[in-house]
Amino acid sequence: MSVKSASRKSVKEILMDVPGISPEDLHKAERESMMKKDGRLQQTVVDLKLMEKVDMLQLLSRSWRQKGVDLSEMEIDPEVVKTVPEAIARKHFALPFAREDAVLLIALADPLDPFILEDIHLRTGHQVQGYLAMPGDILREIDKAYGVAAPSMSDEALQDVAEQRTKEMLESLKDTDLVERLEEKTDVTEVDASAPEVEKIINAIILAALQMKASDIHIEPFEDIAGRNSKISVRLRVDGLLKEAPFKIPWSYRHAVLAKVKIMTLTMNITERRIPQSGRIQVMAKGRPIEFRVETIPTVYGEAVSMRLLDRKSVKVDIKKLGFMPDTLDRLLNQLKGVGGKKNYGMVLVTGPTGSGKTTTLYACLNHINRPDIRVITAENPVEYNIDGIVQVPVNPDLSLGDDKCFDFATALRSFLRLDPDVVMVGEIRDQETARIGMEAAMTGHLVFSTLHTNDAASTVSRLTEMGLPSYMVAGTVKCILSQRLCRTVCEDCKKPADPTPEEAEVFRIYGVPLPPGTKFSRGAGCNNCGGGFRGRCGIHELMIMDEVIRKAALTDISADNIRKAAVEQSPQKMRTIIQDGLMKVLQGVTTVQEVLGETAEDLSPRKK
Repeated sequence: MSVKSASRKSVKEILMDVPGISPEDLHKAERESMMKKDGRLQQTVVDLKLMEKVDMLQLLSRSWRQKGVDLSEMEIDPEVVKTVPEAIARKHFALPFAREDAVLLIALADPLDPFILEDIHLRTGHQVQGYLAMPGDILREIDKAYGVAAPSMSDEALQDVAEQRTKEMLESLKDTDLVERLEEKTDVTEVDASAPEVEKIINAIILAALQMKASDIHIEPFEDIAGRNSKISVRLRVDGLLKEAPFKIPWSYRHAVLAKVKIMTLTMNITERRIPQSGRIQVMAKGRPIEFRVETIPTVYGEAVSMRLLDRKSVKVDIKKLGFMPDTLDRLLNQLKGVGGKKNYGMVLVTGPTGSGKTTTLYACLNHINRPDIRVITAENPVEYNIDGIVQVPVNPDLSLGDDKCFDFATALRSFLRLDPDVVMVGEIRDQETARIGMEAAMTGHLVFSTLHTNDAASTVSRLTEMGLPSYMVAGTVKCILSQRLCRTVCEDCKKPADPTPEEAEVFRIYGVPLPPGTKFSRGAGCNNCGGGFRGRCGIHELMIMDEVIRKAALTDISADNIRKAAVEQSPQKMRTIIQDGLMKVLQGVTTVQEVLGETAEDLSPRKK
């Protein structure tokens, strides 16, 4: 993974085709390069006598189609070298070795990285021309000009953008010997955020998250009372469950790793460790942009960081591919379109706990109705994905507008109504003012989307009235409420048919879902492609359409039990509860009864209906 061009071969890929270098030699060189000062594979291969330096230069020059220079055969003026600041020269492995008129000739370990040449051009004002050179020669000449490098680099280097130069170091960080060698640096002042090992650690964490299809990364320092068994915990949330990362991070690297993450966001203060901070990181993976929403928070033993993975392709998801049952999808789509060519209006709410996929569903709904003749405006905190054709406004409650006002959801909504929108999306209803303004917008001819943290569709109506909204406003404004959860899906590669247990059959009976005789469930046996028989997640849904029956029930008794009874038993729509929807997906072989109930196999006790 790298921000560089994906069209050229890496050093490792080039060396794999060299007849005189075996896979074992190449693996050894990779491990050694992790600990070397230059941190570059080509230099390690030369140092291990696996290839002559001149042959390596010719090989890379030919493969990358770049002119090469042997710095050891040249007399270099130290004043020319000092044209580039020391910290930048060491960081980029960049050495000015000659000046021709206004053009600086720069020796580079990686001449194909456009960021390096652009950075040097902006800092020096000179036009630059890159040449390929060996990393060891570059560092030797830098040492001659500036003196031997100090244990830590200057603040200037820490404030620069840290371009990722290392590729797929996950296997290397699994190596126990390597971790033990890294742990030899026990003093945190010896470890700098610009060190090659730190970049490799960060790359390995991101790579592991992408390979495991994680949604979140958590890096947390822990230490016992006696100060022993200190560790940095790296956990990845995969399919809703936290898993330990398949490698270790030395304790002495805790501050450097956090500083590196902050540098990559471009906006965080790396010297501030006392308050929470927020930022974003963007990387390229297999030709597509991947963003991470980064949050840091101070803890007893240092800062902890959480990184939410934001995959842009998920925002372009088709609403028809979100796992809705066909009848539920048809009813939902009917609520999103106008009747008889008339303008659609009212409020559509998506509810569920954090991490239940509410945002993805909302974006899918917006994608479904988005077209040139409809103006859509959203208020989000933060804006996680950018959608073409939609005006997205980042809400910032911390931004003071004077007179004790702030730029919150209510303020954004109030301004939206003067901007002639057809559709409005509010990221979340958190208070009475936001809910009231949203409903007033829905009553005045706008289609309003939002989310709310409630357990099911029926309790959403009660929750809105508890916020202080009159029941007649809620009943008359809300079009429909979609409640959802995410369940792990059975792995397609190792799923096997199995007979229902008596406890599982009882669950179907209690929740009123027919279980045909001879039905087989699907269970994952566990394989290399999944985690314990599960891979991926699917949604289970509960859609309550606010028809006249449910509106009448809400006006007479606002309790969740009364509204749920009306929706399930009296409404013509006959709402399917979220557990019933999940059990139907069990019959389809998508998930398991345990996942639907949210309980373990050892405690499969049916809940009362």
